[in-house]
Amino acid sequence: MSELRIALFDFDGTLVDSVASIIRHTQIACEEAAVSLPSEAHIRHNIGKGLMDAAFDYAAGHEAKAQMIFDSYRASARRELTSPTHQGDALFDGAQDALEGLSQDGWLLGIVTNKGRFGLQAHLEMYGMTDLFDVTLTADDVPVKPAPDMALEALRRTGADLGRACLIGDTVNDARCARNAKMDFVGVSWGYHADAILTEEGACYIAPDFPELVRFLTAHIPN
Repeated sequence: MSELRIALFDFDGTLVDSVASIIRHTQIACEEAAVSLPSEAHIRHNIGKGLMDAAFDYAAGHEAKAQMIFDSYRASARRELTSPTHQGDALFDGAQDALEGLSQDGWLLGIVTNKGRFGLQAHLEMYGMTDLFDVTLTADDVPVKPAPDMALEALRRTGADLGRACLIGDTVNDARCARNAKMDFVGVSWGYHADAILTEEGACYIAPDFPELVRFLTAHIPN
């Protein structure tokens, strides 16, 4: 068994507070595709899904319109991210300190996100965190969550053992990805799905903040 410990983090809703930009780009994309604008509550419900899965929902299953929504969303996000005045979505309070602390304690760190590669990389560069993660996997690399591929590929690339790995996230798709990979899942209370739902989906712990998340991980998988 490998002695390596790895913490795999979801991105949107777990490390970054991106709900406002997700809502904005979704509504722009739906307007450009000439479909009914979804409510903010509807969009929040779909956060955590792959973009194409969400697009099919907004397009009521119409394949061509779903593709238009997908393409328009990515184009809108890219325009915003490449603007010289754009600051990106904000990290949640305590996120960077927690990540740096885990890394200094010998943890491998990974990101497993249904976000595209361009958006993830742009944000990591804005935060100055490109070198903090040992592995990052996106919707452009492997099948999206809740499929187990991201979690399992992260283990393959780093050499970490399944028994010393944990996936941290805020939605049912994160929980189901971990379950499908037979990996421990920790939910966070500051994201987009309720604590009770994450517990029902198999979370072994719901972290109320980043310091408590670090405390739990350190006790749950000791060095």
